Amino acid sequence: MERIIVIRHGEADHNERGLTGGWTDSHLTALGRAQARITGEWLAEPLRDVLFGLYSSDLRRARETAEIIGGCLGVTPVYDEDLREFNNGEAADMTVEAAQEIQLPPTRPLVEYRPYPGSENWWEMNDRVWAALDAIAERHELAVVITHTLSAICVVHWWLRLGQEHWDRVSYDFDPCSLTLLTVNVFGERTITRLNDTCHLAAAGAESDADTLPGVKG
Repeated sequence: MERIIVIRHGEADHNERGLTGGWTDSHLTALGRAQARITGEWLAEPLRDVLFGLYSSDLRRARETAEIIGGCLGVTPVYDEDLREFNNGEAADMTVEAAQEIQLPPTRPLVEYRPYPGSENWWEMNDRVWAALDAIAERHELAVVITHTLSAICVVHWWLRLGQEHWDRVSYDFDPCSLTLLTVNVFGERTITRLNDTCHLAAAGAESDADTLPGVKG
């Protein structure tokens, strides 16, 4: 695989409803749908006549983003549950306040920390996201991957081959419908060419100020 375009889903309505993210199965807001359309239209020209695969988390906010972007690109998305956001267990569908009441104290190492009853840990999330990317890499030289904040971090770590020793000290921000471009440079090195780029949204006045990880206490 030579390139991955990583897109976080558009703005979702769990923020408006005061709910957690994770496996809360929220829909896009009107702004989120506009962000997806702008992103798809922006990608249409550079991806014209290029072979690529379009993959997405199967959670609604990602599916809706993928449907809009796929329509702009003339490509049918493939939905994969392994590209989902962090499984937040019992905190899914809860209000932010209720989730904070059941959040468990952090434990070490952080890769084994389960923040809520029934949730996965960082190690388990990386395992499933990396497995999905391994399969995608066998099929495509270029893939567009629509996912979520924490799962997008896993994608970048997979690309850079950053192992467990880096997971609790290296992170990245991803705004709604931001573009992250991962490439191989002329020296054969895996490179982050763009990270959390929202210039296409800023030009259209469509950036979002939604919380990245609603419900999580630091």
